[in-house]
Amino acid sequence: MYLSIIAVGKIGNSIEKELVTRYTDRFNKVSKIVGFSNLQIIEVDDKKHKTKSQQAKKILEIIKVNSNLVIFDQRGNNKSSEDFTKFLLKQRDKGVKNQFFVLGGTFGLCSSLYKETSDIFSLGKMVWPHLLARVMVAEQIYRSSSIMLGNPYHKI
Repeated sequence: MYLSIIAVGKIGNSIEKELVTRYTDRFNKVSKIVGFSNLQIIEVDDKKHKTKSQQAKKILEIIKVNSNLVIFDQRGNNKSSEDFTKFLLKQRDKGVKNQFFVLGGTFGLCSSLYKETSDIFSLGKMVWPHLLARVMVAEQIYRSSSIMLGNPYHKI
């Protein structure tokens, strides 16, 4: 199963980019072992696609057939790391080819995208900068692989 994070905005050369790269690289080292492809980060340029509706159109162009879309939004369902891992395994085992996780930009996401999603997850009730949210999702994907492998990275 292909895993991708679609994020509105460019991360540039920043501390957050270093962290996203660190967790992506860690996941990619074990992805095949746990039955996934390498994690891909796809950026939607908010300078080129200025409105939320333009960003939504671009996101929908990226999403492929036989795909599942999850939006991260503070109003979504809170998931523990174990629940998130179960979700990934369920998607993989039922044959989903492409799992996309979508993170909005500074002004959030167009309401039309919410009609296309199967799930809305939350990173908690607090509002996080979209660059940190990207780090948090990448870390949770890596953490899930650690849980799948019984790696001591995830301590309860």
